[in-house]
Amino acid sequence: MNRRQFLTRVVAGFSAIAAVGFSIPFLRSLVPSLPQESTLDVDLSLLAPGEVKRVNWLGRPVLIQKRDAAALSVIADPPSELTDPDSIASSQPAFAVNSHRSRDPNIFVAYANCTHLGCEVVADRPAGFRCPCHQSQFDPAGRVTGASAAKINLEIPSYRVIGNETLRLVQARAET
Repeated sequence: MNRRQFLTRVVAGFSAIAAVGFSIPFLRSLVPSLPQESTLDVDLSLLAPGEVKRVNWLGRPVLIQKRDAAALSVIADPPSELTDPDSIASSQPAFAVNSHRSRDPNIFVAYANCTHLGCEVVADRPAGFRCPCHQSQFDPAGRVTGASAAKINLEIPSYRVIGNETLRLVQARAET
């Protein structure tokens, strides 16, 4: 084999490797991605009453709060200026159609996105939650209060309480 044949084969080999390397992203785009994890278990054992824990689930931030006595008293005697006190226009599972909008009155779970433009809400104890972008106010049950820019209550994800200190977020489907 002369030098010219050798160099031709080396260049052809590197060209074949480069062609395979450049085609991998294209081929991956043709194959459907793996489904995301449809459940997430959250440990609540270190969460003190009144504290809020944020987790990311299915690409969205979720806030979980162990309600304290102050939050429970606000829910028991709600402000008169609630925009949607019965959560008729809100997105929530059937188990959350109650005054505390949760399975357990002591635990509140909601997506952390404001229903106005999607900014992340922050805890504003004991009043509930506040959107830092347009100052929308939500009570401890995630219901819109006052003359807020948001007109719909915070969205409630589907979840189950497993044991005393564990909560399982599950993908929304028919109520279980």
